Amino acid sequence: MTATSPATPQLTPVLVVDDSREIRTLIEQMLRGSFEVVQADSVEAGLQAVADRPSGREFAVVLCDQNMPGRCGIELLQELSVSHPETSRIMVSGVSELELAVEALREGNVLRFLTKPFKRAELLEAVTEGARQSEALVAHRKRAEELRASCSSLSARNRRLEERVSLQSHSLTSFHHLAVALNQASDVQGIACAAAESLAEALEDRGVYVQLWCADAPVVEAGLGPEMSSELHTVPVTTSDGQVGEVVVDCLDSAGNELSLGQAELVGAVSSMTAVAVHNELRRRERDEAQYATIVALARLSEKRDQETGRHLERVSEYCVLIAKRLREVGRFVDQLTDDYIRDLGRSAPLHDIGKVGIPDSILLKPGKLSAREWEVMKTHAEIGAATLEGVVMENACQDFLLMGCEIARCHHERWDGQGYPAGLVGEEIPLSARILSLADVYDALTSVRPYKAAWKHDEALNWVEEHSGVHFDPVVVAAFLSVAEQANSIRARLADRPEDFEAKPILRALRRTA
Repeated sequence: MTATSPATPQLTPVLVVDDSREIRTLIEQMLRGSFEVVQADSVEAGLQAVADRPSGREFAVVLCDQNMPGRCGIELLQELSVSHPETSRIMVSGVSELELAVEALREGNVLRFLTKPFKRAELLEAVTEGARQSEALVAHRKRAEELRASCSSLSARNRRLEERVSLQSHSLTSFHHLAVALNQASDVQGIACAAAESLAEALEDRGVYVQLWCADAPVVEAGLGPEMSSELHTVPVTTSDGQVGEVVVDCLDSAGNELSLGQAELVGAVSSMTAVAVHNELRRRERDEAQYATIVALARLSEKRDQETGRHLERVSEYCVLIAKRLREVGRFVDQLTDDYIRDLGRSAPLHDIGKVGIPDSILLKPGKLSAREWEVMKTHAEIGAATLEGVVMENACQDFLLMGCEIARCHHERWDGQGYPAGLVGEEIPLSARILSLADVYDALTSVRPYKAAWKHDEALNWVEEHSGVHFDPVVVAAFLSVAEQANSIRARLADRPEDFEAKPILRALRRTA
């Protein structure tokens, strides 16, 4: 095996500029072995020698004579102080003049000023010092460059980290808003809108579209953002019952940026949250409908015990909704009369007399006038109904309409003047739902056949209601009802009692009398 000789270390390059060959040669001889010496006989030749040096091997020191034909040495050193500030500059002159030395220091920014003739030791000391200074300046520059590179890399990493944190923070904020919105959504349309708004907020300049469907309802859609391109990202909305919709976002924003992996994951998360909300809404709807059917069936059972009522519950429910909507139209109780409130009012209205299930048949079905004692028993149906519904509310996660049903059952016989029962409430102490129901109930009783009277004509009933405004009824509710009286009359005609509603009455009465 042949031994590899160690590489010869490179000597520090030094440029000597002097118009005298003898002096250049003498200086090279003095520096030989310690430095790599390059000679130039003029300022122009010296500048060319500097320009010709390869990168990484620039001159560490330049020794330049002052007095030369053409441009003087100070001009060369002055240019080098600007173009090559890491190169140490030494002025050489045959004349020892203080003024020249000061000018060299000021204009050429020189390290040393040597006067000819100089000794070898003096020259070596000056050049060595210049080489060390140059090496220190180069090392300082490299450290500065490394530091700048490190800072730039760190800044880039920080920017990427900030972008990731910003995206995650933005996503978390969007998820929070979506969770709140889904919790507040009262139907599938609300869920679709909440999902679309959340995606639009998180993805910003990108089109989004949400489509949901269920077996018993038409397709529900919600879209936001700019018009979509042909490149779409679609995620199904899937529950345990199967697919119930889809979430679609544009793969490109308006600037042409593609959907990132993080953004795609966000779309998937929104789809999952939407699926849970749809599943819960469908289950809630099924539960509510079953619960409503059960409660109304109980109300109808109470109604059937009093065979004179016919389609009373249906009419009263529609009258209540009609009055409530009119009140909102004319700017009354607008904060209270929301869509949900009016919907619950229509659903709870049939429960107003549910307490009659607790009244003995001997009183409820008595054909003649009730005695004072019997009337007191009859009045308890208000408290019985309210207590029954309150028991259901306390023991179950019930719908809002049952809470309103409690109000109506207890207070629908209260009067505006305080002469009603069971609590003798006055004016607005009576819940709005009960004030509306009271008028609707009385109007229907007046215009319907009862064992003790014939049905009043529509106009006669209106006159009676108007006369009792501020006495029996809330004047504001009366005014709203009178303004939609013709619509109420249409409801009355459409839901008029049918003969078959009363066919069983004689048989039932006979059975009761026999018992």
